[in-house]
Amino acid sequence: MTNEGQIWRFEDSAFRESSSGMRRRIFTGENLSMAFWRIKEGAGPTPYGGHPDNEQFGLIIAGQLDFRIGSDERVRLGPGDVYHAPRNLAHGDSRFIGDPAHGEVWILDIFSPVREEYRNG
Repeated sequence: MTNEGQIWRFEDSAFRESSSGMRRRIFTGENLSMAFWRIKEGAGPTPYGGHPDNEQFGLIIAGQLDFRIGSDERVRLGPGDVYHAPRNLAHGDSRFIGDPAHGEVWILDIFSPVREEYRNG
């Protein structure tokens, strides 16, 4: 890791497909990881589980996320909404409702410490 700042521009081609309908771009710092997700409407559901080594914040940028966090109750989040999942707290079973402009859900996930499996993108 460099001691100098870095800038990444928004580039559609920089997003990599991680599974069907789900593309992400990973950024890794010294102590945290950030994943910018672009998820097609109708993708999912995702697994329901927790991260034993990481806490997670998620910010919904566009579209809506319908998911569970720590219970059987479903919650729907929209642009500007934030969730926090401490280490090991089950979350997911996610369904995605795309925004009209892109037909996608955009989510920014931040993990601390670095998610090692994200280190190389």
